[in-house]
Amino acid sequence: GRSGPLSLVGESCPHSRPLYRPWLAPPLRRLLSRLGEAWPSLSKVAVIRLPLRAGASAERMARRMPLLSRLRLFEDADAWRRIGFNVSEAGVAHVGGVDIELAGADCRDPAGWEFRSREGSGSRLKVDGISTRMSRFDAMSQTWTWEAGEAEHSNAAVGLYSVLVTAGDLQRTVQAMSESIFGPPARLLEKSPFSPKLSMAFFEAGSPGGTVVVEVLAPRTPGQVATLPGFPPIGGDPDAPARLAGLVVTVPSLEPVGELLGEDALGYPRPAAQGQGRVLAPLKHARVGLRSMMAFMTPPDREELEARAKAGTFGKGLAAHLSTGNTL
Repeated sequence: GRSGPLSLVGESCPHSRPLYRPWLAPPLRRLLSRLGEAWPSLSKVAVIRLPLRAGASAERMARRMPLLSRLRLFEDADAWRRIGFNVSEAGVAHVGGVDIELAGADCRDPAGWEFRSREGSGSRLKVDGISTRMSRFDAMSQTWTWEAGEAEHSNAAVGLYSVLVTAGDLQRTVQAMSESIFGPPARLLEKSPFSPKLSMAFFEAGSPGGTVVVEVLAPRTPGQVATLPGFPPIGGDPDAPARLAGLVVTVPSLEPVGELLGEDALGYPRPAAQGQGRVLAPLKHARVGLRSMMAFMTPPDREELEARAKAGTFGKGLAAHLSTGNTL
């Protein structure tokens, strides 16, 4: 049913599990903790290369989160080609190991997504209005490999940072996604940092290219309308279904996409709200023929993370650094 203002958690009381905490077995956590206490200088190891080969990373993720394998968007394939994506003749772009099917504005099939998980059965369902398919993936007996260079894009895209979902009623959407796909959200914000009229929820999904954040935006009070620059109005009808509304694409540098698109199509780069030296540039989606929002964002800045580690910003030792989730 229709719910009132979000009351699951306050802005100052996020979910107890940090959004980017890497999974470590208890014996390894205890060992790292002891090493960090004995040798504080090990904070220099804060930049260790934790990611494994793509297939192994996906297998590890599958033990604790669903794996995003496909997105189906009502977008024009030629418009995506114009902004630098390598799109096949079948209208599919491969970004970070995720197949993005560009079905066109006139497609009658519903927009949606597909996941792989231990509990998947191949069934199709509607999750608060979003067409969803859950396929089975057994991390103990299956592998899912992906080579980072198999689909090179002229805009230098290497992966997905997040998928944006808008909803009319956050509690309803969070409940539906928690029960059907993700489990409990990684974090809930009663008041979004972007607008006091918006609430947000964050879920985690895996992919061969790394963790993908699913960001859900909705009015703090169902029925209200909230606006953000560059976005269509969010909310208004509390009974309206959730929908896939945009993507944040990871690029090593904003220079290639900036040179490709220019100021007319790409917004001014700015420090990203995620911090860690990331820089974000929003795409002026309407000018390039896209219906969905899109932004390009750089990864964490290695030099900034190293400087923070040397300065002891993360506390003592490797374990303290890992507990912040600030890994490369």
